[in-house]
Amino acid sequence: MKRIIQAVLAAAFIILAALAFFVGRPGRQPENRLDLTAGPPSPASFREEATLRNVTKKPITYKIVPGRPGAPPRTRTLGVGAVDRIATAVPVEITFDSGRRTTSYLVHPGRPYSFRYDEAGVVRVYPGAHGLEDAADLAPYVPTPPEVADRMIALAEVGPKDVVYDLGCGDGRLVIAAARTRGCRGVGIELDPALLEQCRASAEREGVEHLVRFLQLDATKAGLTEATVLLLYLLPESLETLIPAFERDLRPGARIVSHDYKIPGWDDRIVRTEVLPGGGGRDHRVILYRMPGKR
Repeated sequence: MKRIIQAVLAAAFIILAALAFFVGRPGRQPENRLDLTAGPPSPASFREEATLRNVTKKPITYKIVPGRPGAPPRTRTLGVGAVDRIATAVPVEITFDSGRRTTSYLVHPGRPYSFRYDEAGVVRVYPGAHGLEDAADLAPYVPTPPEVADRMIALAEVGPKDVVYDLGCGDGRLVIAAARTRGCRGVGIELDPALLEQCRASAEREGVEHLVRFLQLDATKAGLTEATVLLLYLLPESLETLIPAFERDLRPGARIVSHDYKIPGWDDRIVRTEVLPGGGGRDHRVILYRMPGKR
């Protein structure tokens, strides 16, 4: 009997220890998002995010100073190819050991940055998030939530006569959703062959393979003359890189809907902006632009 009681107590102790371990663990930040803004989230306001990407060959440990007002610095380790999305209303300082010295940089809300090697092989922080040597790396792959995709399609007033393009289309969900719900044609541009396989499989599963096509192509080299609508989820630097292609190829009246990020210098072409509340205080902004001139 004594041994039975001891066994039961030991089992109970193990269960309680396991529960304490899991309950006490901090929650995972969705999409590596750090909210440094003061006060509770509000669906009426959109909080700008700085993006910080690691395009080196090793994890980078850095500190955000001060993190939150009155709080100690926050230490982060950013894996190879990973992206931190830092929601902040004001510029924040980050520091890290470059291998030679501790260096500091000021990161501004709404702008992309990356840890990169300089010509001497030392890690530094640079504006912009491009990480591929042979093609324009427009953005990390972050899927657009279905409700945001639906709103982007509605905001552009996509109809059956439209041709919808998505540059850096990921799994193809935007053009597939537009074809499925509006009967339009769609073209997705993507570099990753594994994602392109997902695109084609999803199009077949949704029964729209006759309406959409997917191309393995550097989006900065793609022709857009056929497009009447662009649905985009790209970083500000990437949008700025594509402006010459937009100006060259898009016809008057063509619509562009951008998820989260503005096209730099195009505020006068904004038709409408909406903010959609998301889970975990993560608001989504959708911005509709129209190319000038007669339709």
